Amino acid sequence: MSPPPKRIAFLVFPRLTFLDFVGAYDSLRRIPAMGIATEVTHRIIGTAGEIADESGLVLRPDSVYEDLASFDLLYVPGGLGTRALVDDERLIAYLRTWGPDRPLASVCTGALLLGRAGYLAGRRATTHHRAWDLLRPYCREVVTDRRIVDEGRIVTAGGVASSLDLGLYLVEKFWGAPARERIAAQMEYRGYSAV
Repeated sequence: MSPPPKRIAFLVFPRLTFLDFVGAYDSLRRIPAMGIATEVTHRIIGTAGEIADESGLVLRPDSVYEDLASFDLLYVPGGLGTRALVDDERLIAYLRTWGPDRPLASVCTGALLLGRAGYLAGRRATTHHRAWDLLRPYCREVVTDRRIVDEGRIVTAGGVASSLDLGLYLVEKFWGAPARERIAAQMEYRGYSAV
């Protein structure tokens, strides 16, 4: 297993689904805030200086296309914007700079971006149920009966609400079940399910 990440990068882009991003962000931002691992930091990296989600909610990321070299975990949300980005050579080349060794996580159609960048080749993965067919060309098997699919360094999750489960799953994967239990209790989230 990889050591716990110290620097987490969250990618955001136009027409993302905001809950895809914030569901896991909320769990992971609590790692330092609740004293579980105070050295953990995060950055929100955008494809532009201002990002509007599918509904028009605006987010201002910390940086635009920031160099990924210093990060230990990259989180990629989904949303309708992924359909255009799978053919965006700048974004796909940027994702490829992540390389073969560090952990990646995606929720919903963020898996399409990981797949297009080549990270899901030979692996099982999942995504939103309406995008299973879009994911098939990029992976060995589309898993349709699990909310979270852990393939070692790459973890994918199903649609939208799965981001809450994925965030807590990543907490447990890297910081243990007691950390996950504390954070879930603080969030008053009783529906956690890794399946």
